[in-house]
Amino acid sequence: MLTISLRPSASGDWSVCQDGVALFSDLPLKQAIGLARVLASDEQQRRHGPTCVDMPGTRGQIVLVRYTQLDAGRASHALAA
Repeated sequence: MLTISLRPSASGDWSVCQDGVALFSDLPLKQAIGLARVLASDEQQRRHGPTCVDMPGTRGQIVLVRYTQLDAGRASHALAA
């Protein structure tokens, strides 16, 4: 599964990362989430494989959205516990 991750910076902005490499940085959280979702959806359609978007939470990683082959572009939303 390809994972697009959101990472916070010391300044309070966010980066959109893949495999530990920042693809975009210095973004407000709302913009970072939106961009990460678009990237994950596009990658799922291009690769025909599952993708997800996650971010750090107080008790570990939170999956914000997961795209699978069966979704055909629709998101499976994970609930934070």
